[in-house]
Amino acid sequence: MSGIDFSQKLNYQRKYRQYHIDPNDEEQVIRQFESDRGRIINSAAIRRLQQKTQVFPLENNAAVRSRLTHSLEVQQVGRHISKTIIHELRTNNLLADYGLDKRLLSFESLIEMACLIHDIGNPPFGHFGEAAIKDWFARKLDLNFSLENIKREDRCEIPALRLCGDVKRDLFRRQLRKDLCQFEGNAQAIRMVHSLLKLNLTYAQVGCILKYTGPAFRLEETPNQFNYLMKKPGFYWSEAHFVRELRRELKMGEFCRFPLTYIMEAADDISYCIADLDDAVEKAIFSVDTLMGYLEQEWQENGGHRTGDLFDLTVRKAYKGLHGNELRRSQQDQFFMYLRVYITGKLVPYTARRFIDHLPAVFEGSFNQALLEDKSEEHRLLGTLKNIACKRVFNHPEIEKLELQGYRIINGLLDFYYPLLKMSRQDFVELNQNNFHKDYFMETRLLHKLSTKHRLAYSEAVEKIVATDQSEKELMEFYYRARLIQDYISGMTDNYAYEEYRKFIVCN
Repeated sequence: MSGIDFSQKLNYQRKYRQYHIDPNDEEQVIRQFESDRGRIINSAAIRRLQQKTQVFPLENNAAVRSRLTHSLEVQQVGRHISKTIIHELRTNNLLADYGLDKRLLSFESLIEMACLIHDIGNPPFGHFGEAAIKDWFARKLDLNFSLENIKREDRCEIPALRLCGDVKRDLFRRQLRKDLCQFEGNAQAIRMVHSLLKLNLTYAQVGCILKYTGPAFRLEETPNQFNYLMKKPGFYWSEAHFVRELRRELKMGEFCRFPLTYIMEAADDISYCIADLDDAVEKAIFSVDTLMGYLEQEWQENGGHRTGDLFDLTVRKAYKGLHGNELRRSQQDQFFMYLRVYITGKLVPYTARRFIDHLPAVFEGSFNQALLEDKSEEHRLLGTLKNIACKRVFNHPEIEKLELQGYRIINGLLDFYYPLLKMSRQDFVELNQNNFHKDYFMETRLLHKLSTKHRLAYSEAVEKIVATDQSEKELMEFYYRARLIQDYISGMTDNYAYEEYRKFIVCN
C-alpha cells in the first residue's frame, strides 16, 4: 500500500455537528460537500466579491474582471484540473489504490468551492488594501521595537501591548503585535469562514483554503523545508486553536498543506496570468499587437528561441489565428479566446502530471513549492505572462493612481475608527454591551456603524477569554477589538470603502 488514501483525507465532518454516516456510501458523503457548496454560494462574502478589485480598482466597465468573475474562472480551471487528474488515475487503474474510486464527486466539489472562495478574505483595493492595513498597525504598534534596542523607548500607542521586561509576558505581547501587523487575505479567509460567517464547513473544505501554513504570530525563523509554504501568514492567533483541530482531523503535520490546496493554487496561477493581460487590453493600456511584441521579447530574454516550443504552440498560435478570423469576433476577443484555450490545454495536463508525479509529498502536504514552479517550459511560459503584467500593467499610471487612492482610503478609515481602539477595556466593553456610553459621544456613533456580525464575533471571543491576570485580560481584549476593526474594514467592497471615506471627510 502507498499510504495514500483520499477516502480518509477528504474528511466530511464539521466542527459543530458531527454526522454518523457510512463512509462507503458515496451519496451520503457527497451530500456533506454539496452542503458546503450551498453555504458558500449563498454567503454574502461571495456576493461582495463582485465589487472588489481584481486589478483595476473602482472599475465601472463590467467587462473588466472583479474578484467574483476572477474566482469563477479559477473555479472552472480547478474543475478542469481535477477532472484531468481523475482521468489519468482511472487510465492507470489507480483510483481504488488511492481511495478515490468512491470520492470522485467529492474531490471535484472540494476543489471547485476552494477556488470560488480563495479570495474572500481580500480587503478593498486588493494588495494595496492589504499593505495599508499592515502598515497602519505596524506604525501604531511599533512592530520592530525590541527591548535590546536601548536607543529609544517603545512607541507602541496601546499601553496593554507595550513590552514590560517580563520575558513570558513580553513574548505574548510580541506575538500579538506581530499578528495584528500581518493582515493577509488568505489568513482572513480562514477567519471569515470559521469565526465571522460561521459557515461550519467540513474540515476538508476549510483545509483546501489554508494556502499558507504558518501562523501570523510566529517569531521564530521559518524552517527551510517549509519556506515556500510559510512565505506568508496562513492564519491568525484568533484561529490558532481551530487550525490545530483542523490539522488533527485532516491528519496534517505542522506546517503541512492539504493536498487539494495545490490544485486551487495552480488554477489561480493559470487564470490570472491570462486575465490580467486581457483586462489591460480591454482598458486600452496596450493593443493585442503591442502585447504580442512584449510577450515575444520577454520569452526570448528568458531563453526561449526554438520553433515549435511551448510559446510557439500557445501564444504565437493564438496570434496567428487573428488572420483567419472567420467568426468575425473582435481582435481582442479572438486572441484571448484562443490564448486561453491553448494555454490551459498545455498547463492543465502539466499541472495534473506534476500532482500525480509528486503525490506522496503532495498528499503529506510537505511538497514545498507550487505545482507550476519548476524549471520547465510551462513554468517559463507562466512567468512570461506574469512578468509582462508586472512590467506593463501593474505599474501603469492609471492603476498606480487608483492604488494610491485606495491606500489612502484604507488608512483614512483606520484613522477614523482609531478612537475605538484608544478606549480602555472597561469603557469599550460597556459601550459595546449597552450600545451607548455617556462619556464617549463620537465613539458611540462610530460603534453604531460597525457590522452586527463583527460585533457579535468580538463579544463571543471576549466572553471566552481565559487570562491569568488583569494585564493579560486587557491584552487579549484589545487584540479582539483590533480584529473587530480589521474585520469590518477588510470586509468592505471598494465602492463602500470609498463612500464611507467620503462621508467621513465631509463630517470633518
